[in-house]
Order: sequence, then structure tokens, then C-alpha cells
Amino acid sequence: MANGDCDGAIVLFDEALGMSVGKVEALEIDINYYKAAAMVSANRYEEAIECYNNLIAFDDKNYEAYFLRGSVYAKSGDVVSMTEDYNRALTLHRRDYELYIKIYENLTALGMSEQGVAYLNTALDLSDKSPESYFYRGKIYYLLGQNDSALEQLNTAMDKDVTEAKLYIAKVYQSTGDDVAAEQLLLEYASSEDVSSEVLESLGEIEMNSDNYDRAYEYFSAGLNSGDTDTRQQLLKGQIVALEYLGRFDEAREILNTYIAEYPDDLQAAEEAIFLSTR
Repeated sequence: MANGDCDGAIVLFDEALGMSVGKVEALEIDINYYKAAAMVSANRYEEAIECYNNLIAFDDKNYEAYFLRGSVYAKSGDVVSMTEDYNRALTLHRRDYELYIKIYENLTALGMSEQGVAYLNTALDLSDKSPESYFYRGKIYYLLGQNDSALEQLNTAMDKDVTEAKLYIAKVYQSTGDDVAAEQLLLEYASSEDVSSEVLESLGEIEMNSDNYDRAYEYFSAGLNSGDTDTRQQLLKGQIVALEYLGRFDEAREILNTYIAEYPDDLQAAEEAIFLSTR
């Protein structure tokens, strides 16, 4: 699956499930999730939906299965079923800000940003005074482009020792063109034990904006080596662009081939492959 051979992965997942002793346990559930993910990557949407149907039939209170099935419906263009599943997931897990944000990101990536924004606005109506809630509301305001409200919430979160708030304060600074203040915060965050691939990606972006392509590449590489997969797609893209600016086209092509295998729906990457083929 990691090498892009999703059809081969599905065969092996089926073989693994065939070795089950008839009792559904945690391993069988995990294999089904992996199998469904492989089916989505192989554009076998109907089979992926059937896989999630089975997971939901086993546990109809599992919000994650509804969310994932809704995301497959979104990819296949079934907006009605998508909405039903997303809303069901939120009914089961209503106070999960990250779930609202993931739905927004999925819809925005599919060109349905207006629907995605509606979910973010709903999340802002949640009644929650935990330290983390200030961080998530700040992140949501940042995604909505409301920088003043974002800073207000994020600074409160930082005062309440939510370290990750520094990352999004830095992102707000970046969006307003203040890369110096953003970099200062990010470097402070990067020196802590809470450093994430997202921090390293943002530092890479700042170095790219300053034409420091070697340092940008180092940050993108460090993000990929961190083992945190949340920003893998952006980090790979960053590596490719940095290598192009450095004139290291063979290395850029090699990483681009990996990227296309993992993210075949990215048409811009296909165009980039054509560009690199002439270098």
C-alpha cells in the first residue's frame, strides 16, 4: 500500500481477513480500515463503501466509519449521502472540533468550500471553555480568514499552555506577510518537545519565501522524517519545489514519482512531471 500498489494490498488484506477465526476483534477491524483506504486510493469507491457498511453494521455508533464513508461519497459525487454521513458522524461526536475541520478540508479539496465553511461556522457555536477549545476556535477563525478573532482565541490558548497555538499564531503572521515574527515563534516551537511536521512545513515555507532553498529542503525533509503523516503531501510538494530551485532535477523527479503514486488525483503534479521530464 505504501508503495502505491493498492490492488496488491487489497488482495493481501483479504487473505489476512480469511485467516480470521470467525470472531471480530481489533485486528480484523484495523485490517478492514486499511482495506477500505486502499480501495479509495485505487478509486474503487463502491467497494470501499461496502467495506465501511460492514464496519458500521458491526458498530453503528462508530463516528469514524460514518465520516470516512461520507468522504468516499463526497469523492464519488453523492452529496446527499455524504451530508447524511457527515451529520451522523457529528451527531455521535459533536464536540470534536477536529472532525468539523476535517470535513471542511475534505469539502474544500473537492471544490465545495461553501459547504465546508458552513461546518466551520457550526463548530464555532459549540459551548466549550476548555483550553483546547480556544485553540480550535482560533484555528477555525484562521481558516475562515478572520485574523483578529483568530489571534484573540489563539493567544488565550497559548496563555493556557496550549503549545500548538504558537503554530497558528505564526500562520496568521505569515498570512499578513510578517515572516520575521512567524519564524521567531516557529523556531521557539520547533525547539520544544511538541514539534510537529506542520511546524517544520511552515518553517520550510518561510525559507522558500526568503529564497533559502537548501534550508527549506532540510525543514521539509525533517518533517517527513518525523514520522508524522498529517502533512506528508505538503512536505513532499515542498521538497520537489525546493529541489527544482536548487537545480537538483533528478532528485525532484524521483520524489515526484513517489508523490504521484501516493496522490494520483493531483492533476497539477502530473503537469509538473511533464515539466521535469524536459529538465
